[in-house]
Amino acid sequence: MNDEKIVLCIPGLWKDRSELIEAVARKSDGFILAGNYISKLKEDTDSFFEVELDGYNEQLAEAFEIAGNGTFSKKELSTLKKHSLTIYLIGEGGSFHKITKIVEVAYALLKAGGLGVKVESSGVANTIEKWSKVNNANDMVELFECFVSVVEDTDFYYSCGMHCFGLPDVIAFKNQVSPSYAQELMQIFCLYSLIENPNLIDGSTFSIDENSPSFILRQTSCRHFPEDDLFHNKYGIWALVKKD
Repeated sequence: MNDEKIVLCIPGLWKDRSELIEAVARKSDGFILAGNYISKLKEDTDSFFEVELDGYNEQLAEAFEIAGNGTFSKKELSTLKKHSLTIYLIGEGGSFHKITKIVEVAYALLKAGGLGVKVESSGVANTIEKWSKVNNANDMVELFECFVSVVEDTDFYYSCGMHCFGLPDVIAFKNQVSPSYAQELMQIFCLYSLIENPNLIDGSTFSIDENSPSFILRQTSCRHFPEDDLFHNKYGIWALVKKD
């Protein structure tokens, strides 16, 4: 693929591949699963996606719980522990249009019996309810919340997942911002980048509002994930450096 690869993990209670194929055909409103691909009948290639199937994984429910950041109920997690088959949905990202297409396919798989969606490309897990909301809303803020997270490291905070939209991620440093402010700052900066598509260059400045601290943007490469990691951002990183 020439564009950014997005991988979504969707577990279910299907007993085997045949049951999954039947469920998709009956319940997904026009999608079919054939071979290693899922596509929508009478649609263009935008609705043509690769799939890989895997069996039971005893660590999957815990991974969803951690990546879901408290959004999954005990009942939902209990059901996830009983999954028997997992679909890995693979497609192209890099734009709002492409993201909405893979969201639609993942929603079709949820309708066919999927139990939730974990974005393997950023480590964010979403409930059926949340994914249904983002599929129906077709809203940039909702998409952002489903695909991007803010993570704490030893010396800095960083966003993970902006490469899904074809944009750099962002880091802020612990000696310059508090944990709560880092979350707000980085989320607003990412949404600003997504919605306004500003012409940012090295040395540009950013502030949440006129009463908030200003930051100088420094452009750098993504060094905290190797190039073959799904988390790696080939578009680079914006470092937010607080002005004196």
